[in-house]
Amino acid sequence: MAKDREPLVGVTGSNGYLGSALVAALRAEDLDVVEYRRVAPDVIGNAEVRQLDLGGPMDARAFEGVSCLVHAAWDLRETDPRRAWERNVEGSKRLLESALDAGVERVIFVSSMSAYFGTKQDYGLMKLSVERAVLESNQVVVRPGLVYGAQSGGMASTLAKLARLPVIPVFSGAHQFTLHVDDFLAAMMTLVQSDEVPSSVIGLAHEPATSFKEIMLALAPGDGGGAKTIAVPWHPLLGLLRVAERLRFPLPVRSDSLLGLVRPASGVPGRDVAHHLGLSFRPFSVAAE
Repeated sequence: MAKDREPLVGVTGSNGYLGSALVAALRAEDLDVVEYRRVAPDVIGNAEVRQLDLGGPMDARAFEGVSCLVHAAWDLRETDPRRAWERNVEGSKRLLESALDAGVERVIFVSSMSAYFGTKQDYGLMKLSVERAVLESNQVVVRPGLVYGAQSGGMASTLAKLARLPVIPVFSGAHQFTLHVDDFLAAMMTLVQSDEVPSSVIGLAHEPATSFKEIMLALAPGDGGGAKTIAVPWHPLLGLLRVAERLRFPLPVRSDSLLGLVRPASGVPGRDVAHHLGLSFRPFSVAAE
């Protein structure tokens, strides 16, 4: 990245779980950060916050002065597949074009391990479509695994709630590639600050994978000691969730999220690039959290 000016790092989705953690880590390293939010004032304290809505028009002026943009925003509120695609996929493509037109030197798209060729998950397919546009623009894609930590958010938070049930549901044969939040932050700091990062897909996760049952028992109170599990056939459960969604029943897990849990990626991509950049990922364990 250019060294003739102080780098200004932009982070979309800065009030989300990963986005907010990344903003705090960047500022802890005395880097100047611009936060992007759907609805935002001009400043929060001494922090600069700019408005950005994936569902609205993009203005290249929103990215003025930004050297590196981390695109972590994703609207999970929309359940209609067509509208979700327009907002997230087409919105992300408009964002990418506007950022590059404004002179942003590096765009890092935060994708997902659900994005892989052959996925049947709507979320994974949408992420995969954005990945293609990012790579065609010679920019960088990262695919975090199941992120966990002392204050987990996202899917790990949902699984932790399910792990508190008297009998914990598990899916035979299911597994996940895991990522401690501190390793995510360390990897992102490297990708933001390195002089050169190849345009590629970089998986941010420990390999080999951890079985779904092991994850659920580790998340259970008391590290799963004495916890009872029950093997749940996921095909009928997927059908029930889809029916409940059509009837607009509130659910702890969406059918599309269940599909991501039971049909994960077969491996972590870009391990050679991660190794070259010095990225490392610890084995799954919540014992020290």
